[in-house]
Amino acid sequence: MDIVIRHGTVVTAGDISQTDVGIEGGVVTHIGRGLGPSAREIDASGKYLFPGGVDVHTHVDFELLGNRSVDDFYSGTAAAACGGVTTIVDYALPAPGQSIQGSIEAWQQKAKDKTIIDYGLHPVILEPTQKIIDEMAEAVADGHSSFKLFMIGMARFDELAAHYMKVIAQAGRVGALTNIHAEDQCLISYLAEQFAAAGKFGVRHFADSRPRLSEGLAVQRAIAMARYAEAPIYLVHLSCEEALAPVREARAHGQIVYGETRPIYLHLSRERFEEPDGERYLGWPPLREASQMQVMWDGLRCDNLQTVATDHCGWSLTQKKSGKKVEDLLPGMSNLETMLPMLYSEGVSKGRLSLNRFVEVISTNPAKLFGLYPQKGTIAVGSDADIVIFDPKKAVTIRHRDMHSRSDYELYEGFDVTGWPTMTLSRGEVIVENGKVLGSSGRGKLIRRKRFSPM
Repeated sequence: MDIVIRHGTVVTAGDISQTDVGIEGGVVTHIGRGLGPSAREIDASGKYLFPGGVDVHTHVDFELLGNRSVDDFYSGTAAAACGGVTTIVDYALPAPGQSIQGSIEAWQQKAKDKTIIDYGLHPVILEPTQKIIDEMAEAVADGHSSFKLFMIGMARFDELAAHYMKVIAQAGRVGALTNIHAEDQCLISYLAEQFAAAGKFGVRHFADSRPRLSEGLAVQRAIAMARYAEAPIYLVHLSCEEALAPVREARAHGQIVYGETRPIYLHLSRERFEEPDGERYLGWPPLREASQMQVMWDGLRCDNLQTVATDHCGWSLTQKKSGKKVEDLLPGMSNLETMLPMLYSEGVSKGRLSLNRFVEVISTNPAKLFGLYPQKGTIAVGSDADIVIFDPKKAVTIRHRDMHSRSDYELYEGFDVTGWPTMTLSRGEVIVENGKVLGSSGRGKLIRRKRFSPM
């Protein structure tokens, strides 16, 4: 064997066991005690072995509102690997008039010589023409089994809603999962105009400009469209009870609907916008009241939310502070490196999530939903040896100076956490050890994903 990891506690979505793991040729080949010798022996005494994190919502090397994000596919995936994430699925945004295949190829060009972990791509659909709809089957056959729709902004969702419903229906027919950004453009546009007329500019008014009602209305609409289209949907970055309640109800009635939340909605509240440089916390949707943080934790624990994903999009603070009107404020932040340790420290250590549920929401469920399982998302014989060795007792104060994203600020600066990754393996290669990046630029592979299968 190439590597044997000994004396650790292996945690999967369904099991916890003190056992050893043997790796050969990039995959797990043996699990059990008393394994034979290997070329490299790793002692994981006192540590957990988790399957590598699978972050299915990232925006790396991304352009928005005239700005280009600071992370490319090297720095973004280096940050991911240091935080225990071994697979990302990034959003491939098309240029005007570009085909689905064209957007996929453009994103592959960005990633192929830079990424140090494996990655997949979600094609984004902004022009729901019949030509684009006809291209969806080929994209799925080529291993890109999910599509992204925005109910806001340049997607012109309200104007083209009937066409987007055809996209959702077609996705269901060809074996794909439709990811939907759910906020109500009508309400957002109205409030932006009202705020500007009243002289309400800047970050302190941001949360009120995109209220919880906006999210709830859009989620209800998306679920209704999916029900009549007879297709599954995945609602991204849900932040509040108004968004979660329709998901809970739809699932109770047997509809195939899944929900994702972001770390920021678990750890931060809208009071952060009152801080100096409050722009660093801007996201779509915005941070909510502190009461909504518990709503999100409850949603994760009770399986009304199935995944946690970062929506990582790293900017400089100067970029974040460049907008004035509420509709011009730049959303997104770097948080790939902190997702796992923050969720472990605030979730597992504080009794909000079990160890198995932690693994489910950061690895197994996203892998299952997006056609990566069991290649990714578990530690099992035959699976890729994407493994995080995690020290549950390691105390860390999060500091920007220790992070690997090119963003010039840290969202959780000064937060104390208990539990941190000490080693990350991707396909059996040690790519991070004690915070040092060892994986080479371009070693990551594009993963061709299987068709959607209900979970």
